[in-house]
Amino acid sequence: MPNGNNKHEVQCPNCGEKRMVRSDVIARVLGQGKPLICKPCHNRMRFDGRDHPRKGTGVKNDPDLARTQSSYYKAKQRCKMGEKHHACYEQVEFKFGALQELVDCIGIRKEGMTLDRIDPLGHYEPGNVRWATMAQQSANRLPRGYWQKQNEAVT
Repeated sequence: MPNGNNKHEVQCPNCGEKRMVRSDVIARVLGQGKPLICKPCHNRMRFDGRDHPRKGTGVKNDPDLARTQSSYYKAKQRCKMGEKHHACYEQVEFKFGALQELVDCIGIRKEGMTLDRIDPLGHYEPGNVRWATMAQQSANRLPRGYWQKQNEAVT
């Protein structure tokens, strides 16, 4: 190796797994008086038979939470883009500071539901958002041509 550290084959005393370890790592671990054990054995000893505190939680392992997070960030992006996204987002603000605030307000998104503003002219804020089906959202729209009429009145 270019840094002068040769690798040596070492066997884990707990599980018997063989692995290649750099000589500087071997010297450091043995200097500390610790056994050279593999990562899975180290984690089992570290958590003493308990599950890892983060294992099985979070967006990666929960499809409902993943859908909720996706809706949260997409709505936030629409507000950030403002009029570039659509004329109706010119004055709309996203007033949730974190995903957890949205979850506390309306819960986790179920399959077939999307984030909807109850008042289409209002902001994304507590009391004005809900999970709605596509049918509910289409019934909650402003009349066709509403934004064109508004833009023509301004000019």
